[in-house]
Amino acid sequence: MRLGSTLMLALMPLGVLSVVQTRDALSQVDATTLAGVGGAALQAVSDQIDVIKEAQISVRVLASVLSSEPSPGPDCVDRVTALAREIPQATLVAYIPVSGLMTCSSNGRVYDFKDEPRFQDLIRTPEPRVTYNPRGPVSGTAVIGVSHPVFDASGVQAGVVAISLSYTAVAPRDYADSLALWRPAYLATFLSDGTLLLSSDPDTPLDRMIPPSANLQGLTRIADRPAYVDDDSGRHILSVVSVTDDLYLLSIWRPNATGFWLSNAFTPYLLPLLTWIAALVAAAFASSRLVVRHVRALSRTMGSYVSTKQRLQIPDLSGAPAEIQSLHAAYEGLIRTIEQEEADLQNLLVDKDVLIREVNHRSGNSLQIIASIMRMYRRETTDQKLRAVLDGLINRVIALSSTHTSLYALSGQRDVAMDVVLANVVKRLKEIHGVALGVASKRLQPIRMEAQAAIPLALALAEAVGCYFSVPGLGRDAVVVDLSEADGIIRLRIEGPAVPQLQPETTEGLLALPQRMMRQFAAQLFGTVSIHLDADRASVELVFPRPKTA
Repeated sequence: MRLGSTLMLALMPLGVLSVVQTRDALSQVDATTLAGVGGAALQAVSDQIDVIKEAQISVRVLASVLSSEPSPGPDCVDRVTALAREIPQATLVAYIPVSGLMTCSSNGRVYDFKDEPRFQDLIRTPEPRVTYNPRGPVSGTAVIGVSHPVFDASGVQAGVVAISLSYTAVAPRDYADSLALWRPAYLATFLSDGTLLLSSDPDTPLDRMIPPSANLQGLTRIADRPAYVDDDSGRHILSVVSVTDDLYLLSIWRPNATGFWLSNAFTPYLLPLLTWIAALVAAAFASSRLVVRHVRALSRTMGSYVSTKQRLQIPDLSGAPAEIQSLHAAYEGLIRTIEQEEADLQNLLVDKDVLIREVNHRSGNSLQIIASIMRMYRRETTDQKLRAVLDGLINRVIALSSTHTSLYALSGQRDVAMDVVLANVVKRLKEIHGVALGVASKRLQPIRMEAQAAIPLALALAEAVGCYFSVPGLGRDAVVVDLSEADGIIRLRIEGPAVPQLQPETTEGLLALPQRMMRQFAAQLFGTVSIHLDADRASVELVFPRPKTA
């Protein structure tokens, strides 16, 4: 991306120059198009305009001929009939006096125009006119009226000469323009007062064809100045051409579908964009071929080694840059060093495990020897108080010995199963006290903890169970050991018969020693010890949070 961006930046002046040149060329094309639209629009309706102009000349000549006579004579009918034959598009050629009674017409009909508003307007304003009548009074069809006033020798208006042209004869027809990009979509003729005469699409309202803020009378101000207009339907050209002093031609030109790309506003940016894309593709191909693919292969190998300790085969790096080859060599050396150090560390861990097993084994043997010596002293003495002290010490030593024996059996693991360790402690205490099978009921959840937490927990259990086992004649399930965990809190509960050592009021003397010992062991686990009495039953509960692993 950086290489491609650099190439694109380097090609920026060329791209700007291409944009400027292309926009200048399009501006010239637009100016040429606007200049040719007016002439093309006139060409599109040239036949119709010629008919209207011919009718205007004819009525002017006929009015001049009739004004030289005091009143229309017998030859008036012959003149209008001959003129009607020369203009095939005319439906009526007539002379109408100011009285309104038409007696001189090309079709021989007599009609009284006295009450016609259009005729009264022609008499009030005696000047040449081109008007549109959707229903001619004589023909009954839509006509274009071309009229001219007739004056007598004294200059007083004597009447009006009128030619009615068929609307269909002068309506604009479809036209394929000579311009390559535009074609006329709508043609219409109108008068300077805003009266619409003819249109190529009579069924479409005019307000849908011209801008909403414009009207026909206002469009006369932009005559002979075509302009581009943008609306919801797209871009088009609005052209108004002055045909005569009072007659205008409106044309709306839309882009030809075949010239879309040449007329699209995106065209000036197409060439520089393609150039920049080509530069980016070339840069991407070159960087991927020479650099990126080698870096990705090396990255995949590193990621695989970190996650799975497996080394993927790297493709041939002979074509890679020297820096990447050097990086690969450094990576290989680093991996070899890591593997060698891991092997050495594994050997150290094995040696450590062997040493720990040996230490635990020798510690257990030493504790067993100490317990045996204390049992010998217990057998030789007759002092009951001394025997009780020795029994407590023997229980504690046996608990330590059992714990070390369990750790020796479970060595090599980061954590130990506390249910196994506590079960071994209870078993050894039963052997020492000679307790029958079934006296102790164990409900131990499979909880695993670090080894340093096993010793204080096992010693706390030995203190409570030793007190219960000192009671003679214990029945089945007389002692219950319960180990559970919930929400990160571990709970050791030992229930048995009520004994003097486990009474809340026992706070001093030799009998209070088990309680003080259990509190010390609980403090090592950051826990608490509580004793509850229920009739002839006593329960010791040690609660502590699960130790956080290092």
